[in-house]
Amino acid sequence: GNFSVSDPCKAQLLEALCHSQTRAREAEKAAKQAYTEKEHLLKLFFKQASQLFAYKQWLKLLQLENLLLQDNGSSSPLIVFPDLLPWVPHTPRKLCKTSHKPAKGKQRRRVPQGSDIGKYAVAFAVGFTLVGAGLILG
Repeated sequence: GNFSVSDPCKAQLLEALCHSQTRAREAEKAAKQAYTEKEHLLKLFFKQASQLFAYKQWLKLLQLENLLLQDNGSSSPLIVFPDLLPWVPHTPRKLCKTSHKPAKGKQRRRVPQGSDIGKYAVAFAVGFTLVGAGLILG
């Protein structure tokens, strides 16, 4: 520049400026590294959360399969856990008897048998297994 190095005040200012710029570069580098680490941790967190969700769904499906296998001979496994079977409408009519009888020629709506429900459960389980495997493998 236009000043001489012999001026101690200006030399100190120049040195302070160099140190300040060095600290600013180091701080910027540290901020970038912290941001990169934060992004990496967020990715790991969401991956773990999706894996946990997939495992929970898999556990529910295994419990459902177990329930269906245990109640294979039973005529109404839907009353035990109606909220586990979202594809079958739940009608709580079996709890109270009324004097209404179906008219002749009209049959009461057929409740799906265990094998029908089993087919739906297997299809549902296969779908969730594929989704879960996709989430686990990333």
